[in-house]
Parts: sequence; structure tokens; C-alpha cells
Amino acid sequence: MINLLPDDAKKEIKAARTNVTLLKYIFVLATGVTFLIVVTAGIYFVLLGTKTSAESIIKYNQSKTSSYSSAQEQAQALRASLASAKTILDKEVRYSKVITGIAALMPQGAVLDTLSLSPTTFGTPTTLTIYARSTEDALAVKNNFQNSPFFSNVTFVSISNTSQGGNYPITATLSLTINKGAAL
Repeated sequence: MINLLPDDAKKEIKAARTNVTLLKYIFVLATGVTFLIVVTAGIYFVLLGTKTSAESIIKYNQSKTSSYSSAQEQAQALRASLASAKTILDKEVRYSKVITGIAALMPQGAVLDTLSLSPTTFGTPTTLTIYARSTEDALAVKNNFQNSPFFSNVTFVSISNTSQGGNYPITATLSLTINKGAAL
């Protein structure tokens, strides 16, 4: 087939075809941009709705927490008082434990005259007067106190025999230090 069209017409036809192709590309590109704008707008409105609902939930929760603020203040006050009570209880001296510890160390045939306990008694030298039926009982008291972890520096100050024939003729005076661990 022979092409008898003039060169200018051929160029015009070729330019027309190129223009049609470019128009198709522009249409596709415009459609894509429009789609992206619609999707972006849709996402924006969804996020805006989510933000609005989240803000309403926050306002609701803040109104609820404001009604609980007095309970929170009471809880804080209770925590503070419990902390101070724990501090006080940690410093507690259990005199009953010391007394039962001393009673457990006393052998049969020995009795304690008097016992005075105070917070200043612990860690300082104290004197105890013991009455015993025999010298061996008095020595047993000293040895029991000496072997106990609750007492230290256990020594005899004096030991005497009253010889009056009573139930406990031996009088012994012990000097000892009651350790702080005895009352814990």
C-alpha cells in the first residue's frame, strides 16, 4: 500500500494520536489523584470521629475520677498512717518475749527476785537478784544466761548463803546486759 498523504498530514495524524494517548494518561492520573483525595478525606473524617469519641470518653472518665478524688485522698491518708504505724511497730519492744526468755533459762530450784524492764534496759548493764536452793542452781542460772544469745557480759556480783533455812538460802546477784535482739 502506498501512502499518498502529504508529510504535513502525516505529522498531524501522528501528533493527534500522541495527544489522544496523553489525554488518556492525564485522565488516568486525574482519576488516581481524585481517588487518593477521596480516600484521604475519608480517613480524615474517620479519624475526626475517633478523636471526638475519644475526647468524650476522656471527659466522662474525668468526671468519674473527680467523684473518686475524695476516696483517693482518703486512700493516700490511710497509706501515710499505715506507714507511720509500721514504723512504730518496727520499733516495738516485746517485753513478754524477754520475760518468757528469762523464765525459760531459770532452772528448777531458782527464782528471780525482781525484774524491771524499760527501753533503756536494753544494751546497758543490769543487775538481777536470784534466790536458789543450792550453789549449783545459782551456777546453772549464770551458765544458762551466759549461753543464751539474748544476754551478754554475764558475771556474778555476789553470791551468799543466808543460812536461815528458808526454801532458797542462796542469794546471788548477777550483772548482765540484755541484748536488743531479745525483745524482737
